[in-house]
Parts: sequence; C-alpha cells; structure tokens
Amino acid sequence: MLSSGAGGTSDSTQRKGTTTILLLLIAFLIGISSIFNFIVGNQVAIKSVGTNVVTDNDPTTKQLRPNLNVYDGEEITKFLTGELPFPTGCTRNMNGRCRLKFKPGTLQLSSAQTLQQCYVDANKYKEHTLRSRNTVAASVSHKHKMIYRNIPKSASSTSRHAMMDFLEGQDLQLKHDELINLVHEDNYTMVSFIREPLTRFYSSYDEAYFRMGPWMGEGEIVWDKPKLREWFKNVKHKMDKYPYLYEGMKEINDFRKMYCPKEVLDKGRFLDCNKYDSIDDGRLLKRFEQFVHDYDGIEPFDVHLNMQTTNLIYGSSGEPLPMSALYNASNAEKEWQDVASQKGVTIPDGEMKHGRHQSRRFDVSKVSEVTQQKICQLLALDYCCLNFKLPEVCDDVGLYCALEQMEGQRMWKKDDSLNVVIRPWGK
Repeated sequence: MLSSGAGGTSDSTQRKGTTTILLLLIAFLIGISSIFNFIVGNQVAIKSVGTNVVTDNDPTTKQLRPNLNVYDGEEITKFLTGELPFPTGCTRNMNGRCRLKFKPGTLQLSSAQTLQQCYVDANKYKEHTLRSRNTVAASVSHKHKMIYRNIPKSASSTSRHAMMDFLEGQDLQLKHDELINLVHEDNYTMVSFIREPLTRFYSSYDEAYFRMGPWMGEGEIVWDKPKLREWFKNVKHKMDKYPYLYEGMKEINDFRKMYCPKEVLDKGRFLDCNKYDSIDDGRLLKRFEQFVHDYDGIEPFDVHLNMQTTNLIYGSSGEPLPMSALYNASNAEKEWQDVASQKGVTIPDGEMKHGRHQSRRFDVSKVSEVTQQKICQLLALDYCCLNFKLPEVCDDVGLYCALEQMEGQRMWKKDDSLNVVIRPWGK
C-alpha cells in the first residue's frame, strides 16, 4: 500500500512540472508577440507621420479609386476656383485628359458662373446654333448699357416687353467682336432668363409641334402670309423622321379637335382653347412619347427645341457668351422689376403679363417616367452647364457632369490658370 502511494505522488509531481513548463512557454511566446507588435506598430506610426495619410474625407483618396468615385459639388467648385489643387490621378477620357465626375446642380456657383466654365462642341450641336454662327440676336438698350439674349420658352415674350417698353431697347444682330467689346470694354450688362429644362421641354415641344404642322403650308392660318408658307415649304422636310406626329391631320381644326373642348370650338373663339385643360384621349401624348424615344437631341426640327445652353454660346466656337446674370424665368416679373430698378426705371406690378400662357395640349402628368428620364438625358447639357438640379424622377438615371482638362486657350481666359471645362459626362 505504501509503495503504491509513493508512485502516485511521483506521477503528480511530474504532471505539475510539465504544466509549469507549458505555462512559462506560453507566457514567453505572448511576450515575444507583444514586443513584435509594439515594434511593428511603432514603425507604421513613424511612417504615417512621415507621409500624407489618405482618408475617406481627403480628396486625394479619390485618386485611388477614380472609377468608383463621384465628387461632391463643393470639391468641384474648389477645383474650379483654385482653392484645391486639381487632382493628378483620375479617370481619363479618350484623349488621355483628366476628368472628374459630379452630379448636376451641386456646384456652389450661379448659373452664369457655371456657364462660363462650360464647353459645347460647336460642330456636334451645329443645328442648334445656326442663327448664332456669325452674329448674336439680342435686345440692346444703349441708354442703360444693357443687353438681353432671348431664349425661346424662357420668359422671352415678357423679357422683350420689358426691354422694348421700359428700357428703351431695340433688336439687333451683334457681331461676336462687337458683343465682346460692349461687355468687356464698355461695361454693358448682359442678361437672360433660364428655366428648369424638363419643364421647358414640354413648352418647347408644344410650340414646335404647332409651328411645324401641315396647316402651316396652307389653310386659314397662313392664307394671307406668303412668307410663312414659303418658310414652311423649306423646312417641312425636317419632319420626315417623325411621320406619326401629324397622322390623320391636315387642317388646324383637325388638331384643335384633339385637345380643345367642343363647346369652345363651337363658339369659334379658338384662342380660348388655351385656357382649358386638354381633352386629349391619349393620342397626342402617345405621339409625344414616341418622338422623345426617337429624338437624338442633336437635330431639332424647330428652334424652340434648341437647348438653353446652345442659345448662350457663340455658334462658331461653342464658347459661352459673356453673361453677367441668368435669372429664373418662373419669377420673371419680379426679376425684371429688380433689374429695371437698378437702372432707375420702375416697372409697375401687373405690367409683365405678356407671355403666351396656355395649357398643354396633352396631359403632362401622364408622361411616363421612362420618357421623363430620356428627356433629362437629352438635356444633359442644360443640367450641367446651367447648374440645374435633376428632378427626382431623373436622379438615378446615371446622368453626371464632368470637370475635364482641355487643351488650347479659351477666348474668355485672361490668365494662365488651369484650363478645365464642364460638360456632360460621356458626351
């Protein structure tokens, strides 16, 4: 029994010894690991102090993943103003020039300031700028040293009324050099009015549709207007791409019956049709949506479909006109009153109701989201160059703007600062 007890004590002592050794070994390994992590950690920290550490809030981070990044408008604005250096590592276009992506309407700049940074391919949009390749049509008041550039369907009737009847303006065709001298040498103010692009497109199409109808070739509207008939004869070929637009129509009354209430037509007071909601049964809407589907935005069939931006450039070069201010067309009366007041002229309330207010000839509220999104894409130039925020329906269609390096000196640049331009992404 004693011998047996002595053997058990010996085994127990051996197990305790082994356990102690293992614990010491583990403690040693932990100590070595801690020392290693401490040394490596300090080396990383030392390296971090000696270099620029990039974070998600640092603009230079974006250079590491350019294809995934969309810059915010504040950063793009700072690149434009020189508050931040232009990135060197970025997405490149087909010519190898640097370009940065951002959302329309996010710049901390006015529409006029944004336009001055815009680039328009004059050759690509030549059908939009035929009237401004050599001269620019404008209302000019030499007395008040003011120039108004007309943009159809953007408070143009109201604005011309203000210039002609209150500011002693006259319609002129200004050569490009003459216009530049008036603004830069003689300190004339040049203004225009702009409108939310999607909303304006509905009005532009409405006007263009009426102006290009077959009733402009013959019938009651033009029987005593030979020049208008001749004009239509020369331009009607532009409608060949869209044969469905006037299907079943020949006379103006064929069109009126599609949108104007019968009781109004029976009275013969056709202008009153514009005061009533359209009775369109869907046919006019369907034709509009088909047109949007087929339209490329490059060859408008009427000047009213020209984009606002293409009305604000020199048609020969694509350079922006020297605009002093771009005002909101939806608030035209008050804006003109303020402008006139600065010139010492008073425009009484209620004197600016000269626009052709009319109901749409189809129900805009029924336009499909797909069609609205296509319109936004067609008008990317206006959204980017005039700094308009996208409507909600178009916010997720992948429409972006680019701030892009450009070769060659631009006519409006007076210094050696970085030559960058704004344009639609992918255009």
